[in-house]
Amino acid sequence: MTNTIDIYVDGSAINNENPNVPTLGGVAIFVDLSKSPEDENAKGSYGIFVGHVKNHKLEDDDDYTDSAITLRTLNLGKTTNNTTELAAIYVALVSVEHMFHPSGREFMIYGDSEYAGNLIFGNWNPKENKQLVTIVKQKAKSLQNAGYKIRWEHVRAHADDDRNNYVDYLAKCGAYNTPLDDVQSFSDWTTDPFDDWKTP
Repeated sequence: MTNTIDIYVDGSAINNENPNVPTLGGVAIFVDLSKSPEDENAKGSYGIFVGHVKNHKLEDDDDYTDSAITLRTLNLGKTTNNTTELAAIYVALVSVEHMFHPSGREFMIYGDSEYAGNLIFGNWNPKENKQLVTIVKQKAKSLQNAGYKIRWEHVRAHADDDRNNYVDYLAKCGAYNTPLDDVQSFSDWTTDPFDDWKTP
């Protein structure tokens, strides 16, 4: 039996009317182990990454990132919704590589950016952001060559998928550099009666 690990990804760029001017940017992933009952920390557990983009660069931050994940620095070139979405896929791939063995698992990456998903996992060719796309595609290919079963699926933004909406919230937390202690857990976020709390 193949265990499935769902990973939701999202990026956020605030006030990015001029993409060449550094602006607020955030990158987030949400790793859901609830469909992988044989994993050690399953039974509905999950992991998150929330990253802040500064001067068009996403840097590893021990406050948010498990020590097992070595992200180092990813240069986005410019801070836009498209580049942060691409960066989120990269973080998901790095997380898969550092946290899981490829055998007996399938990794589903969900995102609401058709642009990012089709560039990395489909047959779209980039007209811009070429260097970033190349880096992310190379990471995806290296994992697939190592035996990782990775699939991509597009989900509608701001629909009825709590996990996708939650990772959108996390990406905004990253953009605003929200302190980790102030970032709501998935369970708190989904049960909190104050909807305004869901969008920092």
